Order: sequence, then C-alpha cells, then structure tokens
Amino acid sequence: MAVIPRNDAFIALLRTLNEEQRTAVESIEGPVMVVAGPGTGKTHLMAARVGKILMETDTPPQSILCLTFTDAAVSALRTRLWHMIGPEAYRVPIATFHSFCHRIIQENPEYFGVAELEPASELERLEIVRQLLTQLPPEHPLRQGYRDPFFYEKHLRRLFTIMKTENWTPGRVRRHADQFIKSLPQHPDYIYQRNTKTAHKGELKKEKIEETIRRMERLKAAADLYPEYLHALERIRRYEFEDMILWVLRAFQKHEALLRNYQERYLYVQVDEFQDTNGAQYDLLNELLQYWPTPNILIVGDDDQSIYEFQGARLDHLRDFQQRYRKGLTTVVLRQNYRSTQDILDTAARLIARNTLRAAQLDGLPFDKHLRAVAERNGGNVVLYQYETRADEIADVANRIEQLLAEGVPPREIAVIYAQHRQAEELQTLLARRNIPHQAKRPIDVLSLPLIEQVRELLHYLADEAEEPYRGEHRLFRLLHAPFWRIHPADLVTIAATLRLSTETGAKLTWRALLTSPEHWQRLPLRSPSAFEPICQQLDHWVAAVYNEPLPQLLERLYAQTGLLSWAVGQRDRWTPLQTLKTFLDFAASEALRQQETPSALTENAPLALRHFLQQLQNMTANRLPLPLYQPAQAGSAVQLLTAHAAKGLEFEHVFLIDCVEDFWEKKNGGVRNTFALPPELRPAAEADVLEAQRRLFYVAMTRAKRALYLSYARSADDGKLLMPSQFLVETELDVQPRAVASETRLDTLTHLLRASEAPPVPLPEAHVWEALLADFSLSITSLNRYLRCPRAFYFEDVLKIPAATSEAAAFGLAMHRTLQRFFAQDKAERSASSSALLRLFHVEMEHLRHYFSPAAFQQRMALGGEALQHLWEELLEWPQRAIAERRLDRVHLNGIPLSGVVDRIEWLPDGSLAIVDFKTGTPDVSKTASPAEQPPYGGEYWRQMAFYRILVENARLFVEPVRQTVIQWLEFDRHRKLPRVRVDVSPEDLRLMEQLVGQTWENIRAARFTPGCQRRDCPWCRLYDGQAAVLEGFSREEDISLDDSA
Repeated sequence: MAVIPRNDAFIALLRTLNEEQRTAVESIEGPVMVVAGPGTGKTHLMAARVGKILMETDTPPQSILCLTFTDAAVSALRTRLWHMIGPEAYRVPIATFHSFCHRIIQENPEYFGVAELEPASELERLEIVRQLLTQLPPEHPLRQGYRDPFFYEKHLRRLFTIMKTENWTPGRVRRHADQFIKSLPQHPDYIYQRNTKTAHKGELKKEKIEETIRRMERLKAAADLYPEYLHALERIRRYEFEDMILWVLRAFQKHEALLRNYQERYLYVQVDEFQDTNGAQYDLLNELLQYWPTPNILIVGDDDQSIYEFQGARLDHLRDFQQRYRKGLTTVVLRQNYRSTQDILDTAARLIARNTLRAAQLDGLPFDKHLRAVAERNGGNVVLYQYETRADEIADVANRIEQLLAEGVPPREIAVIYAQHRQAEELQTLLARRNIPHQAKRPIDVLSLPLIEQVRELLHYLADEAEEPYRGEHRLFRLLHAPFWRIHPADLVTIAATLRLSTETGAKLTWRALLTSPEHWQRLPLRSPSAFEPICQQLDHWVAAVYNEPLPQLLERLYAQTGLLSWAVGQRDRWTPLQTLKTFLDFAASEALRQQETPSALTENAPLALRHFLQQLQNMTANRLPLPLYQPAQAGSAVQLLTAHAAKGLEFEHVFLIDCVEDFWEKKNGGVRNTFALPPELRPAAEADVLEAQRRLFYVAMTRAKRALYLSYARSADDGKLLMPSQFLVETELDVQPRAVASETRLDTLTHLLRASEAPPVPLPEAHVWEALLADFSLSITSLNRYLRCPRAFYFEDVLKIPAATSEAAAFGLAMHRTLQRFFAQDKAERSASSSALLRLFHVEMEHLRHYFSPAAFQQRMALGGEALQHLWEELLEWPQRAIAERRLDRVHLNGIPLSGVVDRIEWLPDGSLAIVDFKTGTPDVSKTASPAEQPPYGGEYWRQMAFYRILVENARLFVEPVRQTVIQWLEFDRHRKLPRVRVDVSPEDLRLMEQLVGQTWENIRAARFTPGCQRRDCPWCRLYDGQAAVLEGFSREEDISLDDSA
C-alpha cells in the first residue's frame, strides 16, 4: 500500500519532468547514477523521486535516507519535498553526513560512550597542536632550522584533518612515503634527461632527491604525531566533527548488529553532491549498502563542479561505484539546463573540456555532458572585456551595475564574482561612494576589526602593567588614538614631545605617571583636556581590577568606564559596534567558563588568565581562526560580491567575473599553502589536479549566470605592473573586446578612491617645541631608511621617540651582536681554545634577554644561534687580528648635517686599508645589497647602510687609512645551510649619490614633510592617521637591531 495516495497534482508535477529526469525518478529499484550539471534541476529530481517511491511502494518515509553536504542543501531539499508531498516530507530523514552520524551516536550511546564529550573548538585544536610542537626537541624535523617553533602548526592541523576525512593511519602515510623515497632513483623527474654544464644525461639529481627525502621524513614525523593528537583530544574530553564519521564507521565494522539495524532501516538511499564525498564518507556509505546485492542507491553529482582537493581520489570513488554496481547500474545524464542561455553554456563547455580528470573520460562511462538551454531568455550576452588598468575595470563594472539597476534589474540578481576577497576591495569602496547597495559575502572576523584591536591593546596594556609597572609604556600612544577616548590627536603629540624633552633634561616622566597626575597634563596646551579626566581617575583602578575581577567583569567595567559603550551607542550604525562588543564579551565569558571547568594555575591567577586569553587571541589571529560576527541577511536588497567558492549553488541574472588574471586564478605554489608534501599514491595526479581544480572553480563561477556573463581583466595594475590574463579566458575561445573608459569616468573613480585613502597631515607640536626636538637630532642609517620607507613612521619613532616593544627577533639579534662583541674583546688564546667559550657567551646573553621570548621560542633560538656560532667559530679565527669591535660614531658632520651610527667591526686588511663589517641576523636576503644601478633609485636597504657607514667612517677622520671594503656577515643560515658573507661594492659615484640622498632627506625632515606616509596595510602609523586604527598587536622595531646603529 502506498504511503501517499496518488494525486493529480503530484502526477501533473511528474509530467513536467524532462525525459532524462523522468528516467531517474522512475528508476527506483537498484543503483542509479545521475550526472547533473549546473542548473539541471537535481534538487527537483531528488524530491520527485522520494515522492515517487512513497507513491509507488509501501516504503515508510523514515526508510528513505537522503544525504547531502550542507545544511542549506538539507533545507532546500526538504522545502522542495514539502511542496510536493506535504507534511510527510518531515518524516523523511534528510541530513548531512555529519548530522546523520551524530544521530546514530545519540540513538546508540552504548556503542560509543561519548555522552560527556563536547565538540572541540578550533581554538582547542590549535592549542593541542601547539602543545605537541612545544614538547618536540629542537632537532626534530618539524623544528630543526626554523626560528618559529610553531612554523608547522597550520601544516599539522591540515594534515590531521585530511587523515581523518580520508581515513588514513600513520602507518599508511609512512608506507607510501617510504615507497616513494625508494622509487626516486628510477623516477624520470629525478634523473637528468640531457647533458648540462654540471651533470650528464642519466645522472641522478642528488639535491632534488635529498630535498624530497627531507620532505617525506618531515611528513612521516608529522603523521607520527597523529595518535598523540587523538589522545590529547580524549584527555580534554573533546571530539571533532570528522570523528563522528570515523566512530560510526568503526562501530559498523566492529558491531554487526548495529550495522544490520541501519542497513535494514534504510531501504532507499540518495546521495547528493557525490563528487565531494571524501574517503571516510564513501567507506561509510559502502558499509550501509553492502547488505544488499543490488542496493537501491541514487547518487547525484557533477565531477565538473568539484572544487575541493583530491579530485583524483574522488574520481576513484566514481570509478569504484561504477565497477561495483556495473551489472544493474542505471546511468542518467541530465543535459537540459534551466538556468543559463546557450551561449553561456557553450562558453563554459569549451573551458571545462580542457580537463582530463572527468567522469566522461573514465572507462565504461563514455557519455556526452554538453548542456542544452531550455529557457529562452533575452540577452544571452557572454563578453570578454580588456581594460588598460584595474581602476578602469572597476570603474566600468560600477557604471554597468548602476545602469542595470536603473533599468529595473533587482540588486539581488547582480553578482560580482572573483577568486579572492581582496580583489573586490576597491570596487566595494566605489560602490559605497556611489550609494549602490551591495553586500560582500565575507565572514567578518571580530578579532580583526579596529574596535576589537583597540580593546585587545587595552587589555595587553593592563596585563603588562599588572605584571610590572610601566611595562606597557610602548602601547599607550597608539592606544589613546582609539576614537572612544575622544582625545584630539594633536594632544597626544604634545604629550609625546613633552615626554621626549623631559628625558633629555633629566626629569624623565612616563606616560602613565603623566596621565594619572593632573598637575602634569593640565598645564599643557591641550585641545581636549576633559577627555583625560576618566583616564586620570580610573587607570590605576583598571590595573588593580586585573587582579581582583574575572575577565568578563573586567571587560564590562572597561566598556562602561572608558566610554566604549557610550561611543558605540552614539554611532550612526550603532548595531555593528554594539554587536561587535557583545560578541567579544561573550567569547571572553565562554573561555573563562572553559578554564574553570579545567582547573589549572590560570584559575588561581587572574593576571595569568588574562595573559593566557590574550595569547589565545594572538594564536587565533596568526592561524586565521575567526571569531565571526553575526550579520542580519540583506541579500534581497543588495548587489552580491562573493568569491567563486561562495557562489557555488547560487544563480544570478547578471554575473561579472572580474580581475581574471593569472596571479589570482592559476596559483603557482601548488594551490594550497601550509601543507606537507604528499607522495603521489596519497594524492593522485597531484600537479594536474591543481590546475584542473582551478579550472573547475572558474567553470562554477561562469555557470552562475542566467542571462548575461561579463568576463574582464586589465592589462596592467595601477602601479604599472603588467598583468597576464588567466589561461582560462583563452580556453573559452571568446574574442577579446578592448574597452576604453572615458577620461571623466577615470577621474571620477580616482577621486572616489583617493578620497577613501586621503592621508591627513600628522599633527606637529608648537614651533618652539619642534625646534627643541631637532636641536640634538642626528641622522642614522636606521632613521634614514625609515624615512625613505615611511615618513610618518620616522616622525613618530625617530623624532617623537614613541616607545616600542622589543620583538623576539630583535632580542635574538641583540644577543648575537653582544656575543660577538664580547668574544672579540677576549685575547687570542682564549678565543682559539674552543668554541665552547663562544657558546657560553651566547647562553649568558640569551639568559639576560629571556623575558622577551616565549619558552618554546627561547629554546628554538638557543639551538639556532648555537648552531650558527659553532659553524662560524673556525671562520672567526681566520679573520684579521687587527680590528676594532663595535665602534660608535656620534655627531659626525657631512656638509653641516649631523650623522651617527654604530659600526660592528672595522678591520685592517693586509694592504693597510680598512674594511667595514656589519653583522646581520634574520633571513639572509642578498637582494637588499643591490646597488642603485641594480635597484634604482637608491639601491637596497643594506647597500645604503654600507654606503652610509663608509661616509660616516671617512668623515669621522679617526683613521688615516682609506676604506676599501664593506662587508655583510650573516649570523643565521640561508636555505643552503650557509652563513653568507657578502662584499658590498660602493664606488665614488655611489658615495656622491648617497650624500645627495642624505642632504635631501635632512632638508625634508627640517621642513617637517611627513605626509603622506607609505600607505602600506601593515604600517601602524599610516593606519593610525588614516582613520583605520593602528595595527596594535606586536608592534616592534626589528630594523633597529638588524641595522644596529641606535643607542
């Protein structure tokens, strides 16, 4: 007896199916494979087939299992089914693979024993990976040779996820890695195929083999950590969503009664988006189906729309399915497209035909997938536009969007699609300036918003001060620029100048002491004196609250007493800042609760708990783990801006596919960053797969268009750099149409964009204060280079001398410099005895600076520095014996300009001339030693430094001997495990050029020319005064140590 009666409405609906859809819907017995390209009505088909089963058989609704990949797809299928069959739709189990497994676990707790487990957050997963890396010795393959002990944390997290989703064991990874290593001498890629200057045909590429072996050893070492990762999750009673599938899979394999229950329960199974099933999901599906010789299974998908990794493996699943059920398999290819015009479909077909990893090309599946348009639509435009510049491109796209809206096209039917979000940033600015409603489908990370950056910096300051008074001095200047304080920027410059001059007169004041003492700041010529009163009254109380209040209460206090809440309420769009603050507070409360549930030293020590919370936030930011901000949907009233990944499953009347250039669409780095290299057996067709995955993504983007598709690219970036069009454009075989933009449009666009980034002048102190600041100022190479990089940064860091934190890299550089300084001060016999004396000096210096390092970073730097110094020791013994170590030269005048600097080493060469030697830490970068001829107009930073030092030494007139050489000696290894020693040539013409540069820079400084700045995204000073809020986290002066010329 049928579950739902035959009714005329449903039968009439079935008659609307095309022949291919009807075949799939009526094939309700046995295995069925449906290849459903974009816009072919697969959701309609799946819903109709469920209705057909219920109408033609006595199968209850709860025995038809429908599996798909997203909650949105679940909702869409259930809604469609409800319209077809009514309330019975809610009895049909429609689920994602994860929710299906979760249901099984909930129904059968006795098989799993996970009742008290909770899902692991991304933050908890990150913390476990960091703990695993921290416990590794410095010589471990995942730590050896890297400054950052957590360099591989992203790689590990990604590998562990892959191992779960693909159901790999460490043994399997090791086995394939060892087999690959063993095969290298026979692999053509590792054998010279022709004679070269350094090798003969048939010889092995030894360096390439050694590098590949290192990568495989690193992979094996990483895979071996996987069991420890799982045990760590168990210890904190957490699980991952990927675990649910593996738990159910293993329970099915271990407990036949459990498996049989679900095999007999589900008489029909339908799987949507089959092309995206991973290894564990496919294994789970096979367990469910193996009970039946010819199971009633429908799989629906399109290999051309798989935009994830391991497509080779996914095609193996398709091939395996086809072979496993080949005797009774019904194969249906949906060719009628209800979305797009034929022109759009034909253009997309020409592109995707270039792929070789396609179901149509597998043995036994020779079918034609070319789509035919059903809908007759006006327009049907598919055009490829070429613009001169990116500015021209976004200007024209904005114009045409405006025109479409004027013609009555609903905003929701217009989409701009791109590869990466940053490609649309200027377009967003332009649309906003023109008041065109738009919505970027980009999750907003609360932690990256300026408002929360400022709150985080305030918490950092309070944590620093709670640990040691005045330890947070370097944070206050930028922190007090936050808008909620309502302090005029000129007032902060006035205070900074006052503090700088007080230091030089001997009556040194600190920021905290001045702010909390009205007698100090009330006598200054401030424009917003009332804004300082709450800081004066509350600052010491806020520091005390770090000890006395839990983090959520501390945040609530700060929200109220700093003016944060009142400022947020007063904003025109008050919802966004208020929701931002609430999201951050809720997260802090949840983390505080989590810490209480796992008692440790953190629960007994409030400052330590705050510091731990701030470190968690830094880890999240470094690993791009967002704290998402809830946003109300407004898609119906806005033009949609979205990436190709986000566009999958959507459709629009008009689609603009912009910035189609090689840099964004054909990634040359293998497609995905932060991944371990895998042997071919674990990643089939790896190299071809990367390009084909990108082509599939481009295909998905193209097939979102219903009526019109506009592809475009620019010949050059706005800085003049030539751009290469994506090869996918060529593969569409469209004619390129050069499109000019009217000069008025170009001017209007530039005006809008420049207005958005207009640089306001930095506030200057009063004239007499300005003269006092420059009275004893002398130009160093660090300050010169900083001015050339960013005049604003120079003003704040070198003139006002705003305090800055010392980074780990800077502290390490300082330790290495001091070690060599003390080593050269020893007598020759002591230096020559053994390298242990040198290493002892290094250990002492690192201990002095230990507080600048995290425990793991300290251990890592100790190992790296010790290894480098051990390597350098024998070379040091061969250096000239007559030398001066670390000579400071102050107030040396060049044409009346005061210069200063610290020269690491001056040597007397055998011919009696001098050599200037500078020590460098950091990644060796020889490109920075390029001369002006090689890198116009002023050469690289390190070349300028050596030219400056030569001017400094020669004008100091301390030596009668001429300077003949300038040399840079690196103290850290390059990628070849060498410590480069590079001679930097400086000709007399170069010196004259450098003298001119010094003179011009000095003139600019005297004239207070500090605007505009560099306008770089990562420049805290440009962000500070462009109204974007400073990048406050981790601000430091690493260059001061690398150039080593500051007091």
